[in-house]
Amino acid sequence: MNRRQFAYWIGAGLFSLGERLHAETLDTLAAVVMQCSETLVDGQVVVEEERWSYHQDSRWRWFERETLIDGQWELTGRTRPIDRRTGEAFTKYEGYLDDSLVPDEVRFGEEVEHPQHELADEDEDDYGEAAVHRRARDGRPPSKWLRSLYAEELRLWLPDVDVPDVGVSGMTVWTHLTRDHGFDAKRIKGLNDVEMAKLHSVAHYGY
Repeated sequence: MNRRQFAYWIGAGLFSLGERLHAETLDTLAAVVMQCSETLVDGQVVVEEERWSYHQDSRWRWFERETLIDGQWELTGRTRPIDRRTGEAFTKYEGYLDDSLVPDEVRFGEEVEHPQHELADEDEDDYGEAAVHRRARDGRPPSKWLRSLYAEELRLWLPDVDVPDVGVSGMTVWTHLTRDHGFDAKRIKGLNDVEMAKLHSVAHYGY
């Protein structure tokens, strides 16, 4: 493996993924993908297709990138895993893809406009209180009061609320909050992973 191939594998974050890629050697797949990159540098027109997906296990969450190589989708990198509970990054190994490479629509989900009648809440005077009828519908949507708060206000209020944890699977918490629970992306922008997880739990609890 030459220095250029070594640099590629570091940048793609694939040293730990050789077995999963079913590559006989790191050189094998590196040469294939690098050939595509070099063709672009040499001025030849090559359309390089890639797709991103969100993944998680019981502790970590991350994104994976696949690139279309010779008609087949090959895993060509993953972002650094983030602890779902603490928001801390996994630091044991290097060579992961930077989060900035992940398309915004994958990281945050597409902005959704929710018709007002879908978000209507029959109780307008129970500000800051959990309600049984909202809990019964899993906080979809939560109260207008909760959805009206901005990140700075939520950051002050959330630590004072004690509710059971409710997890999210198959998507980011951000996507789930804005798509399924009706939160305004602009209002909750700035919350970290732990705060968004807590917001999701209080929504399910009926606030």
